[in-house]
Amino acid sequence: MARTAVKLTEEDLLERDDLAQKVKNFMRDNLFTEKKLGDILGVSRRTIQMIKAANVTPHSGTLHKLETLFLRYKREGK
Repeated sequence: MARTAVKLTEEDLLERDDLAQKVKNFMRDNLFTEKKLGDILGVSRRTIQMIKAANVTPHSGTLHKLETLFLRYKREGK
């Protein structure tokens, strides 16, 4: 299946950068590997790498799982 190129706005790019930084900080603070995070989210290690590099915008389901994970670890003080 061919993918069509989508022109991203400056806001989209900033959101990707913000998410990438959040993921990197979360992984560092909670000693998560790319594999561990990918397993929890149900995505590949490569997808995690691409999110960390701000190369992709995750699907809405993955974003929801990430936000839930961030909140859970923040609330539990992990």
